[in-house]
Amino acid sequence: MASAKELLEVLIKINSISNDQHLDFKEKLQHIILEIVRHMRVKSSSIMLVKGSKSIKVAASTNTDLIGIKQSLDQESPSSWVCIHKDLLYVEDISTSDIFPERFEHYEGCALLLVPIIVKNKVIGIITATNKIGEDSFPQEEQKSLLILAGHVIGALENQRLTESLERKKRTLQQKNLQLEKLEQLKTDFYNMLIHDLKGPVSELIANLDILSYAVSDEDREYVNAGKTACDTLYSMVFNLLDIAQLEEDRLKLVHEKIDPQDLLKEALARLFGLFELKNLTFAENFPASETTDFFWGDRGILLRILQNLLTNAINYSPPDNTIEVGFEYLPSAEIIFFVKDNGPGVPAEHHKNIFDKYFQLDKKSEGRVHTTGLGLTFCKMAVEAHQGKIWVESESQKGSRFCFTLPTAKTTLQKD
Repeated sequence: MASAKELLEVLIKINSISNDQHLDFKEKLQHIILEIVRHMRVKSSSIMLVKGSKSIKVAASTNTDLIGIKQSLDQESPSSWVCIHKDLLYVEDISTSDIFPERFEHYEGCALLLVPIIVKNKVIGIITATNKIGEDSFPQEEQKSLLILAGHVIGALENQRLTESLERKKRTLQQKNLQLEKLEQLKTDFYNMLIHDLKGPVSELIANLDILSYAVSDEDREYVNAGKTACDTLYSMVFNLLDIAQLEEDRLKLVHEKIDPQDLLKEALARLFGLFELKNLTFAENFPASETTDFFWGDRGILLRILQNLLTNAINYSPPDNTIEVGFEYLPSAEIIFFVKDNGPGVPAEHHKNIFDKYFQLDKKSEGRVHTTGLGLTFCKMAVEAHQGKIWVESESQKGSRFCFTLPTAKTTLQKD
């Protein structure tokens, strides 16, 4: 009969087998069966697992021919009895037992021991031990010993159950992610097509309003000009949407050229002269004093759009009859910094970062803010970062805002690998 020390040793081995990540589930059960056979001093042993509510299947056995065989729990058998009664079954002599109608051919000996593997008062499997070496019987201590071993087999079974559950969830998530990716691609394709198609009618509307402005009376001209301004804003939104989509997909290619920062700012201001006049705003240029013109490298068209977005933002949020300050400065770090400062309602400190997020808007209508999509600043951030620069806002509530962005001045810095 095995000692307590031997029982402890086999329990340690079973736990080690259960946690061995190099073994699959079937291998673990087969290794456990070998430990049970050695400890119980038997020739034959098996682990059967309950499948559903009507059958039990051999998952591991010393007789490999039995692995995979199913047995109905409706028929009279030792395993059915254990599942029904949720208790250990020991038969001293199977040949003389009147409990079961037949003796299985693989039983060589007479003594038969079956113990249930129970989880939450439910039998999930059975361990059998037959063909005892030596005296053909299982004393009470050995019966208890197999019960203890059955409790530790639960670890391997539970690990497998969790693994299978995780695998099922993983497959489900993968399928859902694939469906979401397809839906997202369909949405993106439709979104890009719609935005692209908007350019045509908006351009035609702007052109017709421009022609109409020469034919209307002076008293109606302000309405036409207001319509042109609204169309210009809409046109800018369409381009922001298109360029943001391209930037997100890394499809917007920058065309670098040598740029005079003063010329760049003056051109951006000239393009928005009408908006300045509508609110009777003035602008103050803050350029560094220099006898020679310094240049930097960047995509002129994209940089004009960045400045126009920042200036339009400043115009929208500035009170009438006010001044907007614009300028630039070269930094010792081989960078140039541009800034646009207004005297509007300002941006609270907690929103200094997320104001550049896509579709983010501050609820400031009561303070005179104009309704926007929030895409202008998102485009600015993505376009500046595409130039390997940084953009931020310096502002306090009710004290105006100063939007700044830096760009590297050297052409080689801008080139991607």
